Amino acid sequence: MTPHAAPKFVRFLVAIATALGALAALPAAATGTSPAAAAAAAPYALFGGKPLEWERSGGKLVGVYTPNWQPAALVDALHGDSVTHVIYAFLHVCGPGQLAEDAPKCAGKPDYQIATSAVDDTFNDAFARLEARAPHVKVVASVGGWGGSDPFFHIADEAAPRAAFAKSAADFLRAHPAFDGIDIDWEHPTNNGSANGVQLGSPADGQGYADLMAALRGALDTLTAENGHKYILTGAINCEHVIVDKVNYRDAAKSMDYIFMMTYDFYGGWKKVIGNHAAPRASAAGAEDGLDAAIRTMTGAGVPAGKLVAGVAMYGRGFTGVARPAPGRGFTGEAHTGTYPAPEGSSDWRELAARYVDRHGRGLHGYQTIFDPQTHAWNLYNARNKLFMGYDDPRAVIEKGRMAREAGLAGVFAWELSQDNGDVLNAMNFGVGNQLLQP
Repeated sequence: MTPHAAPKFVRFLVAIATALGALAALPAAATGTSPAAAAAAAPYALFGGKPLEWERSGGKLVGVYTPNWQPAALVDALHGDSVTHVIYAFLHVCGPGQLAEDAPKCAGKPDYQIATSAVDDTFNDAFARLEARAPHVKVVASVGGWGGSDPFFHIADEAAPRAAFAKSAADFLRAHPAFDGIDIDWEHPTNNGSANGVQLGSPADGQGYADLMAALRGALDTLTAENGHKYILTGAINCEHVIVDKVNYRDAAKSMDYIFMMTYDFYGGWKKVIGNHAAPRASAAGAEDGLDAAIRTMTGAGVPAGKLVAGVAMYGRGFTGVARPAPGRGFTGEAHTGTYPAPEGSSDWRELAARYVDRHGRGLHGYQTIFDPQTHAWNLYNARNKLFMGYDDPRAVIEKGRMAREAGLAGVFAWELSQDNGDVLNAMNFGVGNQLLQP
């Protein structure tokens, strides 16, 4: 090296060092930093066990389901700036396919009308108080659910029932002014899986879904013309090809504001093998058990990314009789002998955090928290008792928020508020880029 070359070489090294320093300063999403490292950069305790207050600086939707079998006090305790949307679950429909339990509420009602009760009025008052302190929050009433979707199979494919139901939805909003829209939780058009002991569904449901959304959009727009309030229309859906390929989501999306992708319940007692039921990334090429796969499926079906909302689970699903996999393999696809805890094989995050996960995200009482580099999910595993629990760890939830930002999604939502101790909702906010309000 010549004396004249030395200064140039030094400047070259300095330039490299400067570039590396700038690269290190970039957000984790830009550099491919591991989810654990990205989560470690959070400006708060990820497992602090309490809801924090956030500045809505990320510009993304943050939604939570609030079931009507839980106390309305949950809404009163909610930090308004922690959410943009609340989804009230569930309203049911009278007439063909109605649930037996809804008979008292449906007495004297025409077919295809929404069943209502005093509980809805109680929540309407709670939502009005929420919107008084947080005017940006939008509340939508979700109709259906896994057990309550059978009436849609009798409504969607014919014009008269669609019109009657759409009018009933508008009537509900007119009578409950704290609500800002309707959500349709019809998860399996074309095949209800005999959810209530009666097999329903036909290929016509695929177009019927889009026609139902168009009818609802028309009814909501008519109501907007009446009172000046802008109403939103959303839906919660299963994102597997077995359903998506049969439904005209491309046209349905034209009538809808958002589509909530149920990127959870990928695994459960209904399957012979285990896996994390809410993983950010699929377990293998071609697998459909991750958020990334759902995004590809729905955008491939013609739904704009900006209308899609990523799903988060505020609960885990557990399996018994799970042997530790061979070295280098994850747990996905391993056999099980049953589910736990009884009766449904699921545990709220609130319970998992209190019993099995410490304030640093490590396992307790014989459990380990194990990161799966393929799915980017954390799982709880008790080797002695052969117990496996897949759940949406706050670190994984942060990654889901990052993924939503990178893919241009509308944001993230979770099922459901009562199951959280604050950790998951905090992670949703941090993941989509919201800033913590310092105490």
